[in-house]
Amino acid sequence: MSITELPLGQPDWQAGAACRSEHAPLFFGPNQFEPKRVRLDREEAAKEICRACPIIEPCREHALAQAELFGVWGGLTETERRAILADGRAVKKAG
Repeated sequence: MSITELPLGQPDWQAGAACRSEHAPLFFGPNQFEPKRVRLDREEAAKEICRACPIIEPCREHALAQAELFGVWGGLTETERRAILADGRAVKKAG
């Protein structure tokens, strides 16, 4: 899917995301067992793409506000987001 083929209702900020590329599979694990070392390497590669992404902040805000359960969003892994939410840190509502 290209940026010009965004589904209806998809937030505009996602159009400029660096993860909307051939690297998209790095951001979500496989539907089967993934060894820890492989997962950590995949997540670090995804986070590297996030660090250079122009929309890292709205992505992170969205992931925290929506309590996204899976994947790397805004440079944060599932575990990192759960820790932030568990700490009760203030989360700005995206949008």
